[in-house]
Amino acid sequence: MEDSMGWERGLAYRATIATTARVFEVDGPHAWAELCRRFPITVTDLKRHDWYRTTGRAGEWVIPDWAAVAEHYDGVHLQTGAYLEAAGTAIPVDDERASVIAGWNPGETYWLTSAIRFDDSPRAWVSPDGQGDAWLRE
Repeated sequence: MEDSMGWERGLAYRATIATTARVFEVDGPHAWAELCRRFPITVTDLKRHDWYRTTGRAGEWVIPDWAAVAEHYDGVHLQTGAYLEAAGTAIPVDDERASVIAGWNPGETYWLTSAIRFDDSPRAWVSPDGQGDAWLRE
């Protein structure tokens, strides 16, 4: 998990996804850039300093406007290969803007609509070493 908070216990819920769910696949930096071009929200004032320190790039920064994305897609899935290829790097969106895939985990899906349902009963998991390197069902 990127930026783990040192959690030693977690809950997992069984999910049911609608067969009609529309999922945008981020399979590389080009797909992330497309999402940012189609549904941009400027975050330069919030991210300029952090993303400059991470990437060395100065300029305008954007991320997807999730409310606008939700009008077209139920979820956005970040493929593991895309994460490994692009996380923490400046991804050109156009001649003036760039973005960063930040705060995501490899293989993670952000669900934006009710196309996903969760069971009421979670399963508890614990990390016996307290480091999150291994998880066992509680």
